[in-house]
Amino acid sequence: MASGDERWRDEAERVVTAAGFDLEDFSVVSAGRRRLVRVVVDSDSGLGLDLAADLSRQLSAAYDDLDAAQGGTAPAYTLEVTSPGIGRPLTAPRHYHRARGRLVSLTRADGREEQVRVLGVTGDGVDVLTGRGGTTPGHIAFDDISKAKVDVEFSSPSAAVTALLAADPRTAAVVSRAEADADALDITDVEDDEDPADDEDLAEDAEDAEDAEDAGSIQGTADTNPEREDER
Repeated sequence: MASGDERWRDEAERVVTAAGFDLEDFSVVSAGRRRLVRVVVDSDSGLGLDLAADLSRQLSAAYDDLDAAQGGTAPAYTLEVTSPGIGRPLTAPRHYHRARGRLVSLTRADGREEQVRVLGVTGDGVDVLTGRGGTTPGHIAFDDISKAKVDVEFSSPSAAVTALLAADPRTAAVVSRAEADADALDITDVEDDEDPADDEDLAEDAEDAEDAEDAGSIQGTADTNPEREDER
């Protein structure tokens, strides 16, 4: 990364941390006279659309100030603020903490592969549910994990697994939130004067919204001021 880009990354780190988020990734991709600045952030409470938009505005203002301090010589840019998606590598304890209740595929230090469900994080590793039915408690040390990532689940956990998650204080809130989201998207009731086809369309929209939330694809973007771009 060029020294100029390092300054932009440092500025992103400062703004993101002050806003209560973790900077998970930062990249700058140049395309002619323009470049894409991508800032990936996360927190225990996630990143909503409003927060992404607000953070985009803060970062854009900070970069404008940085550009002015450099004499207005920085190329035009598009700023993208996004949250990590499903499938991103779990490389820090906080990643496992935020994956509570989720299914994770991991590779052990000796090369063995297995699928577990995360319960919580301890000082030296992660507590999980494992076994054939996914209901056997276990513990895996961080030193014994070579790589890991969150899996996409196409069906709900079994009743036995859901009961265990609901009974564990570390995952109970996650289960409650998932149930609340499901209730909010419950649009199965159809009024007599409504067209069932319209209800099917609404159900598909709700499913798409739920998939987008699971994928962690919420993002906000901001462009540089066109007037400033024309001046360059």
